[in-house]
Amino acid sequence: MADYPAIHGPSRPDWNCLVCGDPWPCLTRKRQLKELCQCNIRTLVRYMASYLPDAHTEITGMSTTDITERIVGWCGRPLEMWTVQEHAADSGDQDRHRRYLPNQKAGRYGRHGQQAGPEPQ
Repeated sequence: MADYPAIHGPSRPDWNCLVCGDPWPCLTRKRQLKELCQCNIRTLVRYMASYLPDAHTEITGMSTTDITERIVGWCGRPLEMWTVQEHAADSGDQDRHRRYLPNQKAGRYGRHGQQAGPEPQ
């Protein structure tokens, strides 16, 4: 019998991961889903959006915007942004809902390692 990795699914009604206990979808489940959907963002968003009606009903203490961000908002972001967001949430950073902007500069070099244009003055 093959040894399969654990499915990091949601426990209900608290919506924490059944395996690791982190808010669902946890980082491991996000990776599993990205792999499963072969990085097809539309498919992934459609799949995750199917959880929204139940999540909006069962999760208490969060706004519907925050719930939607938690369940679907990560789908189009690169892996590096998930880990930054996870660490920010762990440290209590209030700015953890920063959005990924494709043209956002990362220091002196752009996201893909190309040197960014001149610094604005």
